[in-house]
Amino acid sequence: MATDLALIARIKQRDASALAELYDRYGARVYSLACAILGEAMAAQEVTQDTFIKLWEHPESYRYDDSRFVAWLLMVARHRAIDHLRRERLRSGRTVSIDNGSFPEVLDAAHDVEARWRDLKQVLDALPAEQRDVIVLAYYHGLSQSEIADVLKLPLGTVKTRLRLGMEKLRNVIAD
Repeated sequence: MATDLALIARIKQRDASALAELYDRYGARVYSLACAILGEAMAAQEVTQDTFIKLWEHPESYRYDDSRFVAWLLMVARHRAIDHLRRERLRSGRTVSIDNGSFPEVLDAAHDVEARWRDLKQVLDALPAEQRDVIVLAYYHGLSQSEIADVLKLPLGTVKTRLRLGMEKLRNVIAD
């Protein structure tokens, strides 16, 4: 089995079979994350496709010295999903609300990354509600800090503080 770096090198040489191999390896993870963020299969499929098209069109954008490939790929997928959410919100005029009973579900928990995403729900549940809410709005709904302040009717500084404190707690828990 070829390494991720070897497959990326082949993609740079326009080897479509290398892209297919990476898709087979990580497609379910990308789709799972997109589903968790978007909550609908069709949009998640579109984001998954867009993510791998970006990899095909710009394989040089992954710099292996910065992070593991799967982390980079999931970051690309997250950004694509958030862009999709923002476009849909603008198009439809919908607003975002916090429903503490529903946390985005990650599909296919058979892999390490998905298991960590599933465990993240438990970690987020342990945070104070005000910190959890701003993190969910920022990372799962793709809202900016200003938009979060508007939705929650809070000063921007309060949102920034809650986000920073919540992220610090998450980092500490995950590091342990």
